Amino acid sequence: MPTLTIQYVYFGASGPHTRQPRSTTSYGGFTPIPGLGAGTAWLIPGTPYQPPTAPLTYSPVPGLTVNFAFVNVCGLTQGPLNSFVASTPPPPGTVGTAPVLVNYVYLPVGGGGPGQTGAVIDAYNETVGTLVDNDFVTVSPDPSGTLTTEANVDGWVNTTDSGYTITADHPNIGPYLADPTNLLFDQWVDLATPTPPTSLISGANLTPGQGSTVYALAFYKVAPTTVKPPWREKLHSKDWEKEYPGSKESTDSPYKSPAEGIKGPKEAGEGYGGYGYGVEEIVGQLRELNQRLSQLEADAAAKGTAFIKPQDRPEVKRQR
Repeated sequence: MPTLTIQYVYFGASGPHTRQPRSTTSYGGFTPIPGLGAGTAWLIPGTPYQPPTAPLTYSPVPGLTVNFAFVNVCGLTQGPLNSFVASTPPPPGTVGTAPVLVNYVYLPVGGGGPGQTGAVIDAYNETVGTLVDNDFVTVSPDPSGTLTTEANVDGWVNTTDSGYTITADHPNIGPYLADPTNLLFDQWVDLATPTPPTSLISGANLTPGQGSTVYALAFYKVAPTTVKPPWREKLHSKDWEKEYPGSKESTDSPYKSPAEGIKGPKEAGEGYGGYGYGVEEIVGQLRELNQRLSQLEADAAAKGTAFIKPQDRPEVKRQR
């Protein structure tokens, strides 16, 4: 049975924070909240699961108050599910075979420093529930490229003297690759300190104005994968016509018709989808089976018994 893990964490950055390499690796790059215990349980595949509501605000220790930002559930068959309102959990999902992780993410009240305003940013993989270390944004205007570098390495764009456009893109593959799969940008999420609920930003551009402070995560999803049949990968190869003459006339099958299907030992070993049987061989085996059934029926009739009546016997036809 898959496990259920529940974590209460907060995004503790209040200015520049090292993303490359990230110093905090436990809890997916977040900081655990003291007093809100994480837990593990077991779930039954095929059953629905919905996480409980979360506290709107919490003061785990003197001097630290955190506000709810969002809850993310990953591992269900529907894919990642999110909610940005503490009193409204994500919709129910279905338990599959994968472990289920629930992240309740909070943001500390306050932050920043005297005379220092800016965008505190990071990337979040909502499919697996962890922060991502990759380069993920470009900043403009940025003639020297320094602001873009600082944004990706330190998760920070200083807005004291100017406003900027911070554009999220697909994470670059590099020395800080956190997930070998292709991550696709989903949405910016403004963590909206100090008052929830969290606001969502339309599009890939985060635009903090001059003198403003923003705490935002760029949400990413693992791209769905499409597995093509082996013969489709070879459809436009230079050896295709040599191996399957005339078959390029159709993109739905490597053969123009069953009659032009498997003709020799090599081809019979490949067959449709690589299962080792061609159309002619399958039809021949069905005919042989039908003949054997007829012989069994004749033997049974000679003994005064019955096997399969002719009207009940399935008819074998050649499909085209």
